[in-house]
Amino acid sequence: MKYKGYKSIMAVGVALSLLAGVSGAEAAKVIKYNSKNTVVSTAPKIIKIAQKGKKKSTPKSNQQATAKQSNMLVEKDGKSYFLGTELPADYKKISIFGEAEATKKQAVAYIKQANPKVRLDCSVEELVDLYWQEAEREEVRPDLALAQSLVETGTYAYGGDVHHKQNNFCGLGTTGGGVKGASFKTPELGVRAHIQHLLAYTQKKRPQTKIVDPRYELAHNIRLERGLVDTWYGLNGTWAMGSLYCEKIMATYQKMLAMPGGQAKKDKQDKADKKAKQKDKKKKSMRERVDELMKEKE
Repeated sequence: MKYKGYKSIMAVGVALSLLAGVSGAEAAKVIKYNSKNTVVSTAPKIIKIAQKGKKKSTPKSNQQATAKQSNMLVEKDGKSYFLGTELPADYKKISIFGEAEATKKQAVAYIKQANPKVRLDCSVEELVDLYWQEAEREEVRPDLALAQSLVETGTYAYGGDVHHKQNNFCGLGTTGGGVKGASFKTPELGVRAHIQHLLAYTQKKRPQTKIVDPRYELAHNIRLERGLVDTWYGLNGTWAMGSLYCEKIMATYQKMLAMPGGQAKKDKQDKADKKAKQKDKKKKSMRERVDELMKEKE
């Protein structure tokens, strides 16, 4: 009987071992009889029950990323600073469309200062001219479109998946993991594709030139479905995953704007002042004419 009892105990032990993940011998050690001679196992439970009301902790990597971003973007005295560079007031509302405030001269000077050894298939001056030409045709701000390309290429140093010979100035088609993305035969086509991709995000109507952006249709359809964006801040989480993408563009633009040779903003103001004076002159002429008519009646 003892032998049979022992065999029974071992059989139960083996069964428990399969459930509990322990050896048959270990399982046998934890088997006991209760007062009714029924086998009771004291083997450890393998199912854990979560405690009620206990919140899931935020992954350490996410906490570190949030802390890093908070250090990069600082709000102080009503102003925003990205890595120490003051961003434009109300930068979140700056439109993708409009006239340039930085000049070509400032753009060229900044690029050459930031990276004296640019990797381009044309001169810096030629590339800047192309951005003004292609962007102004579509009424996109050329200075900020250029600033975006500087962010995407590391001021034309490249070094990532994209090679400078591809004339890809905005990371078109790059998804990481060695994917090189789109290539264009000339710098002109590369700049045009960049501007067209911006248009895919921002407006319903198609570009004025033939589509050369290989991802235009895809991007355009997605934005039509999910909503168009018309500010640079709207590109955060849409053009680039994560936040602070717009802030990088704006900080680069501010550095460009700080270079000598700034005249665009003054020219714009002079133009506005001239228009206002002409309007006042017209009003004055009308008033004078009315006065003359009144005198004639007298």
